[in-house]
Amino acid sequence: MPEIQDKLETTDSRVREATPPDSSGLELFQRAFDAGQIGVWSWDLRSHQLTWSTKLDDFHGRPEGTSDGTVTIAPMDVAPQDATGVLAAIAKSLQTHEPCRLEYPLPGRSEREERWFEALVTVIVEDGAVVQMLGMCRDVTERLRINREVRVRARQQETLAGLGARALTERDLQKYFNEVVTTVGEILDLEMVKILELVPGDAELLLRAGIGWQPGLVGTATVSTGRETQAGYTLAAGRPVIVEELAAETRFTGAPLLRTHGVVSGLTTPIAGRDGRAYGVLGAHTARRRKFNDYDVAFLAAVANVLAGAIQRRQLDQRHELMIRELRHRSGNLFSQLLALFSQTAKNSRSLPDLVAKYEARVLALANAHRLITEGGWKSTSLSELLNTLLAAFLDRISLSGPNVFLEPDPTFGLSMAVHELATNASKH
Repeated sequence: MPEIQDKLETTDSRVREATPPDSSGLELFQRAFDAGQIGVWSWDLRSHQLTWSTKLDDFHGRPEGTSDGTVTIAPMDVAPQDATGVLAAIAKSLQTHEPCRLEYPLPGRSEREERWFEALVTVIVEDGAVVQMLGMCRDVTERLRINREVRVRARQQETLAGLGARALTERDLQKYFNEVVTTVGEILDLEMVKILELVPGDAELLLRAGIGWQPGLVGTATVSTGRETQAGYTLAAGRPVIVEELAAETRFTGAPLLRTHGVVSGLTTPIAGRDGRAYGVLGAHTARRRKFNDYDVAFLAAVANVLAGAIQRRQLDQRHELMIRELRHRSGNLFSQLLALFSQTAKNSRSLPDLVAKYEARVLALANAHRLITEGGWKSTSLSELLNTLLAAFLDRISLSGPNVFLEPDPTFGLSMAVHELATNASKH
């Protein structure tokens, strides 16, 4: 390509001496091309005359009439790696006598974003030699942006379909979580992704799965649900939250987990749970300044919905499995419990009507505890909900306060009977 550059330099030294013939006709064409946002140029290889339209000056961010003569063929404004491709395309066209089409970027000026241009070049051949090159340039930034967004959107939709299919077949929830965070990081081109799980008590979120975090943090690190953290703010808002620059954020300060990893920008969205209680938060972050668009937000929210479905489906499966095991275990003890309860009640009853009344009340208390446990899938039961159920008849005369704790199934039955007896005795005496 050195000979191409030599020709360009020769043309550059003579271009200002060139006077296009029939200026009035060219002016009409120039106006027409300018109206169509098209820049045109002509390079006469015999006379080394180079002519171009003022629209090309505008494309290259130069004042009108200040182009140096090589700007349309070997743009000095183009990055070296891109200029090499431009020169190679022209050299090939000169050699093969075939038209060429190429695209090249120009860096933004005055804080303008990078723009892309398409050049269509043809050659005029006489006696087997190229005597002239004609080119037409147009700004294709918007077209390329739309095409890129379409491709990204299509890939996102394909990814969502794949994650949805995997959610139906993968029984190992942790393995699925790991796959999700890796996939989200690849699609959004972000180095840090996390799934935070709300732990009992709702005061903290556990880093259940993630990529890009320091070794040992996944499965152990926690984030406060307070509104001073992005995750806590997201739970409170109940919608996606976008951060372009964490250091300048005024809604919250950010959790130590983000600050210690140098997070600058990030996007978080809630993961829905059962009975209106969120499961947790899905977040994606980067140490670079990043402006998220609507497609990014929609994608992450859709992934969170897929996660919520997978979690609830797995929880339902586990609940069924646990209930079957518990029913097998407890069905054999149920009659023994009822008989023991009857025997204990009979010893402290003065008459048959007294026995019936006491026994019915105790069985009802046991049934209420049993209902709360089974509705929770034989998992932990809220002490607050249990007390409100057992003491429903006395709530107008008592008040409950203190942190809400959760009880395992077996202690729940014993505590239910004790609370029932205390409330009954207190109401009588």
